[in-house]
Amino acid sequence: MFFRDLRATKDAIIEAGCEVFKIIFNGKTEKDLEDLRFDNFSKRAAAGTIKPEKLPPTTDAAAQHSLRAYLQTRDWLMLQTPSLDVLQYGWKRGEQGYASVPSTKPIAQDYLLKFISCNCEGDCSTLRCCCKKQGVKCISACGKCHGNVCQNTNQSFDGA
Repeated sequence: MFFRDLRATKDAIIEAGCEVFKIIFNGKTEKDLEDLRFDNFSKRAAAGTIKPEKLPPTTDAAAQHSLRAYLQTRDWLMLQTPSLDVLQYGWKRGEQGYASVPSTKPIAQDYLLKFISCNCEGDCSTLRCCCKKQGVKCISACGKCHGNVCQNTNQSFDGA
């Protein structure tokens, strides 16, 4: 497996990681992750229940995750910390050290993002809100808040 090969190229690591995600999400390996993601989205949309956390990752998100997993595996195998430049393997500098790079591309095309909606009981200020968790603002399709009575909205009210 590529994750144990200490000389694996980044492209090989990413390809192997995407194959693993296809298997995890019961996809046909001849399809790419984007097609698998779209198929899953379509099935869930038809059923009326879209939970973004249940969809396969985008190809780019899977690539970043695979690079981080490879880096960790390599460090464990070689007992070095770190053995490679972590900034080239799915990490960035954050305010309090390193932070993972979830993806370098948007989670979905803009026209699809309008279909993500929550049904939160609270004010959508925590990661319990699936909209906030996915990094998008609540919208009018959200069940309780309708995108205008919560803490996760684009609207600003100046009290006038």
